[in-house]
Amino acid sequence: MVRTVFSYIENAGEHIDFIIKVSMIEIYMEKIRDLLEPKNVNLLIKEDKNKRAYVANVTESFIEKEDEVLDIMNIGNRSRKVAATKMNAESSRSHSIFILTVTQNNRMDLSCKTGKLYLVDLAGSERADRTE
Repeated sequence: MVRTVFSYIENAGEHIDFIIKVSMIEIYMEKIRDLLEPKNVNLLIKEDKNKRAYVANVTESFIEKEDEVLDIMNIGNRSRKVAATKMNAESSRSHSIFILTVTQNNRMDLSCKTGKLYLVDLAGSERADRTE
């Protein structure tokens, strides 16, 4: 997915500028936490003027290279809530959401397009009697 995005950008015309940013959150015990700035807890879901939902005050990192996306994803994954069970040494206890936002500005026709890709990892549903 990341390679495809950056391949498209490399092949785009010189008159097109791109802005790429990523953020990563987790939902744990009904609270939203910023995985790129783990001290930011209890983030709120809000609505913009167009009735689109967003997480307020989440850290957004601007990206220039493909490798940076994976680096940030690794940073976020290391901040997730995990615990050991009999079946899994690092069982995730939270849902995580990685958000990649690409904005494309065309200087010829003055158009602007924005797309978002959400990657969601849901917490496991292991049976407590089997996994302890």
